[in-house]
Amino acid sequence: MLHRDLKSQNVFLTANNTVKLGDFGISKVLESTNDVAMTVQGTPYYMSPEVCQSKPYDYKSDVWALGCILYELATLKHAFTAENLLGLVFKIVQDKQDPIPDIYS
Repeated sequence: MLHRDLKSQNVFLTANNTVKLGDFGISKVLESTNDVAMTVQGTPYYMSPEVCQSKPYDYKSDVWALGCILYELATLKHAFTAENLLGLVFKIVQDKQDPIPDIYS
C-alpha cells in the first residue's frame, strides 16, 4: 500500500498511545515491490524529490514523508518551506534543511 499523502495531519494517536495513519483517499495498492506510481499526489511540504521531478516513485516516497513528519515533530516547523510551489520543489530537490536541535541524539 502506497499512502501518497502522509503528513502530520494524517497521523493519529489513540487513547492507548497507538499511532495510526488515516486519510487513504489517494492511496494506491502496488502489486509487487517493483511497481511504481507516476502521478503527482499529496501535500507539497512532504513530497519526495522523485515526485517533484515527475519520476516514478514507490513506497520510499512514503518513507521520505515520514522523515518530514519526524523533522516537523522535532523542530516544530516544516523541513522545507518557500514562498511558492516552484521554490518549494527546488528546495526539496536541491537544498538542505536546518539541523535537528542538539537535544535529540
